[in-house]
Amino acid sequence: MGLLALTACTEVEPAPPPSSTPPVFENEEQALAAVTETYQEFMRISNTILVEGGVDVDRIDVIVGDELAEFEHGSLIELATAGKTLVGAPTLVATSVSDWYAQPDAAGVIAIGTACMDLTPVDVLDSNGNSVVAPDRPRTRTWSVKIGPGRAGQSAFVLIEHDAVHEGDACAN
Repeated sequence: MGLLALTACTEVEPAPPPSSTPPVFENEEQALAAVTETYQEFMRISNTILVEGGVDVDRIDVIVGDELAEFEHGSLIELATAGKTLVGAPTLVATSVSDWYAQPDAAGVIAIGTACMDLTPVDVLDSNGNSVVAPDRPRTRTWSVKIGPGRAGQSAFVLIEHDAVHEGDACAN
């Protein structure tokens, strides 16, 4: 009876915490949604900054990684100080995912893909209001895209890298 009394009073030990963190994405569809939403938000913020004349470029920091933020700040400021104004906004036509990871890789990347933009609605004007866009400018531009998890004060996912890989009348496959 003494042993039974002792076991009745002991607490059940809680289950140990999981030994690994859950995956960022459970499937390719989630990775594609993250790439699409992250690039759309990047385009929205960068376009807003350009339309507003390049003021407060640090607004882009919420959607880009640290290294890309520095580059984007320079690009946005350069266009604004050159006296150029953006009119219109590019449209995201298509996104794809070529690789995605359950956890970030050594560079912090969790998904790699492409984003294709239709540039036809965009015009760049000089200080006199004249278009500086070449008449033969390609209709679309396709970018290779890498996203990673955001940190405190950023979006859930941020653009880590994007490089133009194709320009033409149609998106690259």
